[in-house]
Amino acid sequence: MKKKVGIISALLVIVIVIILAILLTNKKENKPLNFTTSDSSIAYYYQNGSGYTQGSSTAWSTGEYVLDIEDSKCNGNTNPEDIIDWNPSSNGVLLKANENVNCTLYFDIKPAQEKFFEKLIGQSGNGELLYHNSLLENGANDHGYRYSGDNPNNFICFGSGSESYNNGGTTCPNENLYRIIGYVPVELSNGTKTKLIKVIKSEYATHDDLGISSNGTPSSSATYKDLKRVKELPIDGFYWDDNNNNIWGSSSLYEALNDNSSGYLYNLNSWANKIEEVEWNVGGNPNDELPKAKEVYDDEWSSTYGAQTKVPAKIGLMYASDYGFASEPKSWEYRLYKYNNSKDTEQDENNQNRENNWLFNGVNEWTISRYSNRTGYAFNVYYYGYVDDRGVGRAGGVRPVFYLNSSVTLSDGNGIDGSVGKPYKVS
Repeated sequence: MKKKVGIISALLVIVIVIILAILLTNKKENKPLNFTTSDSSIAYYYQNGSGYTQGSSTAWSTGEYVLDIEDSKCNGNTNPEDIIDWNPSSNGVLLKANENVNCTLYFDIKPAQEKFFEKLIGQSGNGELLYHNSLLENGANDHGYRYSGDNPNNFICFGSGSESYNNGGTTCPNENLYRIIGYVPVELSNGTKTKLIKVIKSEYATHDDLGISSNGTPSSSATYKDLKRVKELPIDGFYWDDNNNNIWGSSSLYEALNDNSSGYLYNLNSWANKIEEVEWNVGGNPNDELPKAKEVYDDEWSSTYGAQTKVPAKIGLMYASDYGFASEPKSWEYRLYKYNNSKDTEQDENNQNRENNWLFNGVNEWTISRYSNRTGYAFNVYYYGYVDDRGVGRAGGVRPVFYLNSSVTLSDGNGIDGSVGKPYKVS
């Protein structure tokens, strides 16, 4: 009898351990239920040319489609993010509401660029590639992909001089190294909204790159340059605008970046054809002490703030929110104005916003975001690590930013992993 009781007790312990493990796993991953049709009424429509055709209830799981959540409808409401979402890791629709639903779902043919980033999740070196849907706390919630952390594998080889590497060579020249900010939503000059690969030059632009004279040397920190993200300091510095005007579309820096006769765009030669002209939201932000990255991002797209003024161009700079989301996710709880470790006494001492942000170089560096409530001021990443407004007639580091057009493909394999020594190849 004692032996039987012992066996039963052991079995109960095993069952309890299994149940606890399941509960802890679900709590850690915070995954909602996979979408099913057992208790819901669902209609599935798949992109077919310029239109949509109703199809089977399982075609979305093949990996060839992505949910167009903005055009989908559940319970009579469009863009039903409170009920459903998309999980790129499993090519699955996720049901977040524990209720019966009535949905019409639209699926788009998945672009090659999106497929590329899906397979890179979890393969990012000393950093992360994160999918910003509603399940990511404090994220952009725009269904884009962004790199965050100390030093992710997000390098590509681009521009004149990169041809040898991209055609089978083994070394990418340092001046041809760019880094992927992410695969993110953008508005094209014709008004179409899509997602494109957004990149930033790894090193700072020189006066030769921009076709203008340097305005001095921006302040930098001997301490933070030891992060070794920049090869050489000091660097050339440039005014955001020579005339103390903070309107981006007429600024001297905008002109130098987009001048097709002597500026940065001109010096890219035929590679400029791989860059998409997009609408840059440059209305600005009215908060001199910038809030959290998510709030800053929303302001950049808001018709009240950033998107109230749009400038079509090929070349720009990073947004303040790009810098915010490049830090590790736990930093997203804090205002960008407080992104240096010592500036906010309420921060966790171990929350290293600077050191764990791959866009931080310990150099005063310009963003494209302007301070809309004060003439002559734009937002600058200070060499301490935080973002604050600064007079546009002062020297700052410049790293050009642009979006690759949808025809551009990136490739890996054969040891190519996106690291600085083995950047992704561009074709």
